[in-house]
Amino acid sequence: MPVRFQKKCDSGAHLLVWEAKEDAEELFASLPSTILTDAEYLTAKTEQKKLELLCSRVAIRHLAAELGIDFEGIKKDEHGKPYMVGTPWEMSITHSKKFMAVVMHPAKPVGVDIERPQEKMWRITERLYSPAEIDAIGDDLNTMSIYWSAKEALYKLYGRRGTDFKENLKVFKEGNQLKGEIIMPDHQQVHDIHVEAVGGYFLVWAV
Repeated sequence: MPVRFQKKCDSGAHLLVWEAKEDAEELFASLPSTILTDAEYLTAKTEQKKLELLCSRVAIRHLAAELGIDFEGIKKDEHGKPYMVGTPWEMSITHSKKFMAVVMHPAKPVGVDIERPQEKMWRITERLYSPAEIDAIGDDLNTMSIYWSAKEALYKLYGRRGTDFKENLKVFKEGNQLKGEIIMPDHQQVHDIHVEAVGGYFLVWAV
C-alpha cells in the first residue's frame, strides 16, 4: 500500500501522505465515475498532472473511508478552494512530485503543503518574508522550506484570493511551537503550524 505517512493529531486533524507507485491507468480504473469523470481527467494536460489528480482522489477516498466519510467527489467553492461534496468535513490537499498529502478536520479549516528543500527558494526571499522572518530563517535551507510551506498552508486554510504572502501571512515561533497568523479584513487569527519530515520532504499543516 502506498500510504507513506498517516497521523491523527491532538487538534482533531487527520493526515495522510500517499506515495505514487501505481501508473495512471491503474489509478483511474480504481475510481468510481462518480468521483472522477473522463472529462475531468482529460483536463489534465500532462501525464504528471494526470497522475497528481488521480493520486489526490485515491488518497482522499482512502482517508475518507477510514474516517467513515462517504466520499462523493471534490468540487471548488467560489474562491477556488476545494471541498468534499456532501460532508461538513474540512479538507486541504497538496502534491509535490511523487508525494500527495491530504489533511481533514471535522470542524476547523485546515491547510497543508509538502515540499522538498531547494536552493531556488532563496531567490524570492524578499518577496515572501518580513525582516523578522528572514532573521528567523537565517541561512538554513530546511527552515526556509518550512516557512515557505507554512505560508502555503495558511493560504490554503484561508482559501481566498488577494492574499499577500509577505504582508498578510506571518510565521513565527512561540516557545517551541511554530505559529502562523492570517491578517485579512475578514480573518485575523493565529493558527498552529505543524511539521513532519517525510522522505526528504517537509510536510507542513496549519489548523
